[in-house]
Amino acid sequence: MTRLQQLVTELRRRKIFRAAGIYIVAAWVAVQVASLVFPAVNVPDMALRYVWLAAILLFPLIIVFAWYYDLTLEGLTRTPPAHASDNIDLSLRRADYFILSALVVISVTITLQLTASIRDTGPVSTLEYSNDDIDPNSIAVLPLENLSGDPEQQYFVSGMQDALIAGLSRISALKVTSKTSTIRYRDTVESLPKIATQLGVAKLIEGSIFRVGDRVRITINLMDARTDEHIWSKIFENNVKDVMLLQSEVARAIAEQVEVTITPDEQDQLRSAKSVNPAAYEAFLKGQFHVERFTPQDAMLATQYYQKAVEIDPDYALAHWGLSKLCGFQAQAGLITPNQARAQCLPPIIKALELDDSLPQAYLGYASHMTWQQFKWKEGGIAFRRSIELSPSYAEARMFYAHYLTLMGRGKEGTEQMRLARELDPLNPFVQALYGAQLFMIDDLHGAVRVIEDVHASTPGFGFGYLVIWQAYHVLGDKDKAIVAAAKHFRVTRGDPTGALALEKAYVDGDYSGAMLHAAEVLVEYSKSTHVAPMNIGTLYEQAGAVKKAINWYEIAFRKGDPTAPYMGVLVKSLSVRSDPRFIRLLRDMKLDYWADKYSQADR
Repeated sequence: MTRLQQLVTELRRRKIFRAAGIYIVAAWVAVQVASLVFPAVNVPDMALRYVWLAAILLFPLIIVFAWYYDLTLEGLTRTPPAHASDNIDLSLRRADYFILSALVVISVTITLQLTASIRDTGPVSTLEYSNDDIDPNSIAVLPLENLSGDPEQQYFVSGMQDALIAGLSRISALKVTSKTSTIRYRDTVESLPKIATQLGVAKLIEGSIFRVGDRVRITINLMDARTDEHIWSKIFENNVKDVMLLQSEVARAIAEQVEVTITPDEQDQLRSAKSVNPAAYEAFLKGQFHVERFTPQDAMLATQYYQKAVEIDPDYALAHWGLSKLCGFQAQAGLITPNQARAQCLPPIIKALELDDSLPQAYLGYASHMTWQQFKWKEGGIAFRRSIELSPSYAEARMFYAHYLTLMGRGKEGTEQMRLARELDPLNPFVQALYGAQLFMIDDLHGAVRVIEDVHASTPGFGFGYLVIWQAYHVLGDKDKAIVAAAKHFRVTRGDPTGALALEKAYVDGDYSGAMLHAAEVLVEYSKSTHVAPMNIGTLYEQAGAVKKAINWYEIAFRKGDPTAPYMGVLVKSLSVRSDPRFIRLLRDMKLDYWADKYSQADR
């Protein structure tokens, strides 16, 4: 009999397999129970990872216990040795009590530690609100109910919620929660006070959409979320071609019930809503539905729908803005080159502004294009401010404006804008990830790692943020985690495993600088046939200690219009690169004078 066969025989004799099987089933049941109980007692889903961790850590203790001891009808006894006689004494001895005490102490310590971790886990994507913190004029529009009986109309219902939020967001006296934070409450069983606490709002809007042919009926209920009391309700009805007018009418009525002042300019904006071709509106809503999925496949479908909307109604401003939004997503995801982005993204933005110069989405699109595609900081800043002026509750505008301000060296103002964005969109993982990036830019490295890793833990499959924690771990000196995060950046965020494979292959022997250098060289060669972000190559060279090559690629990033290049002043952490005259000159060429001055002075 081989040693392996002897081991398996002994494991069976000591009932190890049975103990392991029973434990695995019990652990699985515990995890399932926790997944049901945690939401009911307001424990974040991400705390489940501690239950899993407890199950894993306690498993070896169960195996040790099963190896030495048996549970019998007579109580706990020692497991008899092989070929033992029938009259052997299996009662516990002093050494056994020592072993059992040690197992109990270890298991209790693990359980208490992980229980404390579960208790201290807070939902990363939410802020803590008390009644005193909640603005009495804060409001959230919950997902509307589709009463049409046609699941295919869900895109229309979702679009109506989006439009209603956009209309309310134009009223400066209201603080309106973004759609991305309310979408999780579709078909929810949670109470309104609990939802309000999670969103940090005083009032909630519930409603339904009923559409038959070209007629649309909207039923709106305004609730005092803190007391779960009904305040007001009304039914609105109109033709689909007048749906924009209908949405403005609903927004004005809600504002009147909340008793906030609507300025003359805001009144004009709400009254300026125009009729829209129903077919164009439907195509636009379908484009919105797909572009918000952020996948290459959905991007292709969104393109078809947006173009169809423009073809049906060339004067439909939102459809042109949709094309620009899609183009910006494709540029940031690396689906198109920077040159293609500069050529393709701006014309639809300009057209949208020509058709409607009060469209906040179009101003945000223009601001983002000027900042991350054209590197024209002044124009970008003006457009950001105009977008927020037109829609004060526009969380997306505030979070991108936060990064813009920080890139310009105004980190304190940027952090304040990010705080406002998080209040307006507290459950959006993208906002939280951008908040993590904000912390990195102001040198709170531990905070950046904590926030983004919590986002990844609570939002499986979410790909944004690996570049930030890669950089943070590098600066903190945790090389193993830096390699893992860098590989995920290439594999998950960029969707191309070439850089990841190069890093992982070269890091087998623990040569960190060598792995970074090898990956950089691989991507340099790869860039001759495929678009590779120059900033990524520059970062690899920087972390490999190849200062001259790093700066070479940062210069290429500037010349080629890499959308990450505007972050040059805040992403580059290497003192040897920062103090290099070439790098400082590059910052001045980019008109990032705040950072050029800062690094020049630090070198003196």
